[in-house]
Amino acid sequence: MKTRHFLRSPISTTQDLTAAALNFTTSISRQWKLEEVTIHFSEAVTETVTLKRNSNLGANYDTVLATRDLVGETDFVFRPQGECNFLNGDELDVDCTFANVTGVCYVEIKTSEM
Repeated sequence: MKTRHFLRSPISTTQDLTAAALNFTTSISRQWKLEEVTIHFSEAVTETVTLKRNSNLGANYDTVLATRDLVGETDFVFRPQGECNFLNGDELDVDCTFANVTGVCYVEIKTSEM
């Protein structure tokens, strides 16, 4: 029997990459499922995006879920392969470099209840 998941309101953040890198951590504080992460850039960028599970067990248990080097791109989309469940206290880190000091990134994180 398949478990039903109820989509929650998206979490969003914005970062001007001319000023600083994107370093965002969710603060959900309950069990949840990651559905999708999208990042749209105001212009084509050449940067590195990293998504990491920030484990409630400590840094030794943190896991990189995705990393991608963008070259002249305006969008990044991550959809987990299968279930991507987070326990109470686990959070998601979303990072983007600002090596080329250009553009603004708009992040949307979609989650559901477990």
